[in-house]
Amino acid sequence: MFTNEFEFDETITTILDDKGEHEDVQFSIGDNEVWIRQWCETLGRHEFICMSHKMFYEMQEALKHPAGLYYVKT
Repeated sequence: MFTNEFEFDETITTILDDKGEHEDVQFSIGDNEVWIRQWCETLGRHEFICMSHKMFYEMQEALKHPAGLYYVKT
């Protein structure tokens, strides 16, 4: 299950674990970069990853391919 929220300067997508085994994962997609965050119970804070839009696109494309090295033309 997921939610999409459209703000003035970003889109926020939250992926929820239907079984409640994992913390939600949130994508914040702005004009220049993509942030991914997930709550870490051990540390008591969110863990963040920041990437470019191209890197985010390539991450999505990687899920569609078998093992190997790929170059994405843009």
